[in-house]
Amino acid sequence: MSEFLNRITANTTEFTEVKLAADTPLINATAGNLNLAGAVQMEPTISAGALAALADLQFEAQPKEPLTDPVFSKAPTTGKGMLSHVELIRDSFANVRRDLLDLRDKANARQNQAKSLIDRLCDFLDDYLKPEELRRLGVIDDDKQAPAFRLMVAPDLHNSDGFLLRPKLDLAIPRPGDAGPDGTPHNDESALFSAGKVVADDIRKIEALRGALTTLRRRHQQALEDLRARLAALETDIPGEIRQLDVRERARVEALDDYAVAQRLLAEHWREVEAAYAERKRVIESHRGLFYVKVRETPLGRTLPDPLDLRPASPDDLVPGCANRDTALPAALAPFIEAVYDIPAGDWASLRPLGHLLPGRAILAGLVDTRRQKLALRLNRAVSAETPVLTSLVQQNHALVREVAARPFNAGALSELQRQGNAILALDDLLAIPAPLLRDPARALHQRLDAAAGCLLARLRTIAPSIRLQWSTLAEANRLAVETPERWPGIADAEERDFNGVRTLVELVAWWFRQLDTDASGVARTAMRNLVRACLLLAASDDPRQLIQGTLKTIPGRFRIGEALRLTLNREAAPGTLLQLFDDGQRVIATLRVDDHDDQGTVASVASILDPEVERNPGAMLNTALRISGLNRG
Repeated sequence: MSEFLNRITANTTEFTEVKLAADTPLINATAGNLNLAGAVQMEPTISAGALAALADLQFEAQPKEPLTDPVFSKAPTTGKGMLSHVELIRDSFANVRRDLLDLRDKANARQNQAKSLIDRLCDFLDDYLKPEELRRLGVIDDDKQAPAFRLMVAPDLHNSDGFLLRPKLDLAIPRPGDAGPDGTPHNDESALFSAGKVVADDIRKIEALRGALTTLRRRHQQALEDLRARLAALETDIPGEIRQLDVRERARVEALDDYAVAQRLLAEHWREVEAAYAERKRVIESHRGLFYVKVRETPLGRTLPDPLDLRPASPDDLVPGCANRDTALPAALAPFIEAVYDIPAGDWASLRPLGHLLPGRAILAGLVDTRRQKLALRLNRAVSAETPVLTSLVQQNHALVREVAARPFNAGALSELQRQGNAILALDDLLAIPAPLLRDPARALHQRLDAAAGCLLARLRTIAPSIRLQWSTLAEANRLAVETPERWPGIADAEERDFNGVRTLVELVAWWFRQLDTDASGVARTAMRNLVRACLLLAASDDPRQLIQGTLKTIPGRFRIGEALRLTLNREAAPGTLLQLFDDGQRVIATLRVDDHDDQGTVASVASILDPEVERNPGAMLNTALRISGLNRG
């Protein structure tokens, strides 16, 4: 080798570098030639002298000793080509065949079930591919489209008519040595290939079932997403529909109130017709002769109520027919009587001359500060009314409170300071003053105002419903001369029906406004007018929320006056409230008086019996479906 290199070096004029390839043999030489392919790479070329030296060089056919130790030993020569490290497949094939048969048994066996797994799966597909189920999913519009859809979902599981074909895993898996289709026994390789065909057929059938299930799952998922979207849309629409329902409920309640008013007007009309008929009958039957004369029109004028004073029954009466006693007012009138009590002391006729009796600076300043704190709390409260028709009047009273709260209290002289305090302090503040000369008149006026308000509402409710409705309409529109009831429309008709009641009403309204001083402020007059207007509105149309309805909860063995029974009502009624009991024909057969409420319902007693048959035979006429109705005046 060294000789070879010396010869190349001696005959080379230009030689830059020799590169040996690492992944090929270094030199492959035989006795007759030299092969350097892939072993020597030269850059850029070898000179002509070096090529001539290589041509003359000869190498031995075999090396005398290996250059390095061999890594692999030479494989022995066999008769045919095979992989010597692969063992025979017979045992492995037998194990795989046994596992496949176990899988088939699990698919075909019932395993403590009524049907096998494949049969249950086919029943599931058959149930969920029925026409009615497909219509529910929205994939078809007609039952005639069902076979085509079934063929589209699982073409390998249905025949041409769209009927489900139940796949069977029944092809035999051959073993080495079993006879083949042509009678030749299978060897290892042919048994393996035949088993592969059977396994492929089983896989195809199982994949067909899996594809059908996947398609159904996607359809159901799409239907589920659609339902969720519809549910979200419905949840979005629910608040608006609830508000619409509330609007309709208010309209229904108002219509129910109008219906009650119409019932009262109809009842009044029928009473007038009956009275006219009775008068006609009396005229016809009480006279022996009936004469017809020519009717002549003669204008007649109706006089106003008798200007003479009525005689009071007691010296303590506010006016004749209205006793000076505590009268319970409904909750709807509470804001208005409160506004009357808030009228400054200087606006009352009986208290204005007593302004000099107010205490000194320190106590007076404390009283004014307390009054302003009360007014501030009242201004911070939300404006609300028990009855919707009274809302505008409550808002007016709220503005009056703001005007009184803004009045000054900063005079230097004591007399001027007392005058300013007299324009701010109300009746409640005067009740806390130690001076009896001012406290006692304030207490008496406070009691008489409360009694007058209750008497006024009670008198208005005795007026005919048609007249009350006319007055309330004008009062709501603020077109009624509240201070002068003699000018109210229909007052003459009301006087004809109840002379003493109307006279009491007129005198009571006059007394109400006489309590104010002639120089009273606009705040005081507005508060007094608003209470009278509120009484007119409440007397004409009751609050539908005060309507009480219910049924009998228990049927008493005896139905007599004073007998106790239980009721089921829609809301609690004040004790003493009278309720009407209707029969199946909507006739009033009795009146009931509310006594108490407990966890089991309402306890009432029989106040009056209008149908004697109920008292004689209560079991035949009474049942728990009979309707009870009334109005909560508390």
